[in-house]
Amino acid sequence: AGTQADPAKKSLFQAAKQVIDYTPAIGTEIVGLQLKDLTEQQSEDLALLIAERGVVFFRDQDLTPAQQRELGLRWGECKINAHTPSPRVGEGYDDVQVFRTDKNSLTAPDNWHQDHSANEEPAAITFLMVREVPSNGGDTQWASLYSAYDKLSPAFRKQLEGIETLQEGLYFASNRDYQPARGTHPLIRTHPVTGWRHLYVNGAWVKQVKGFRREESDLLLKFLNQHIASGIDFQVRFKWTPNSVALWDNRSTQHSAIWDFYPQTRYGTRVVVHGDKSFFDPKSKSRAESLGI
Repeated sequence: AGTQADPAKKSLFQAAKQVIDYTPAIGTEIVGLQLKDLTEQQSEDLALLIAERGVVFFRDQDLTPAQQRELGLRWGECKINAHTPSPRVGEGYDDVQVFRTDKNSLTAPDNWHQDHSANEEPAAITFLMVREVPSNGGDTQWASLYSAYDKLSPAFRKQLEGIETLQEGLYFASNRDYQPARGTHPLIRTHPVTGWRHLYVNGAWVKQVKGFRREESDLLLKFLNQHIASGIDFQVRFKWTPNSVALWDNRSTQHSAIWDFYPQTRYGTRVVVHGDKSFFDPKSKSRAESLGI
C-alpha cells in the first residue's frame, strides 16, 4: 500500500480543508475529510503519507467498525493481535479489535513498543479509532525510527548494517491461550514504501542481537531503546478527542500509551494491517539523505 500513490498526494491534500504537520519529523493531521468517503486514489495517497510521516491523525470521524475494516483491507490483510486477549466486534469482524481501558490501565504496558514486530510478516499500519475518551489524560506518543536512525553518527550506523535481532512476543505469557510469535529481523530495516532506512528495534519484542553474547546484546539494545525513548526532537504526542483516529506506520515508528486516566475509561476499535517481510537494502538511503536534510 502506498507504492502506487501520487508523490504529491494531490487527491488527498486538495480535498482537505487543512493539512497540519505537528513536528518536522513526525505527525500530520488531515482536517475536513471523512475516512469512509475516501476514493481508492485518496486511500493510496494516504498510505504513502502514513509511511512518510509516521502517524496521521483525523478528528470527528463518522465511521462504523465495518467501514474501518473496509478501509484497512484496501491496504492489505488485517489480523488481530493474537497476543492480546481483547474482545472482537462480533461475527464476521474477527479482525476488528475492541478495547476498553479502565482498571486494566493500572497494569497495562506503558513502554515504547511496536505492534506485532516479531511476526514473520510484521504489522504495517495500525488503524485506531478512539470513540470515547476520559475528561483528561490518555494521550499517546510516537517516535520516528527514521529520525532515530539519522541521529546516530555515520560511523555507528555503518557498524549496525547487516545485524539481525531475535524477536519474541511476550506480552501476555500468563494467558492460557498464549502462542508466542518469534522471528528474525534486521536491526536496520529498509522501508518497502519510502525506501528509507530506519531502526527496527523495541524493548517489548526484541530479545537479543543475533550472534552477540548476552552482555554485548543487552548493552547495544539498552542504548538504542534509550536513544529512541529520549529523542524528544523526533517524537509527537496526540491528545485524543471523541471519534478521533490515528493511523500509524508500525515499521518506522514506536509508540507509547499514557495510562494516567483511571478510574475513567477510554473505548475504541482497532484494525491492524499486515503484509510485508522486513529486509535491509544496502543501497537504500536514510530519510535525511533522501530529503536533503
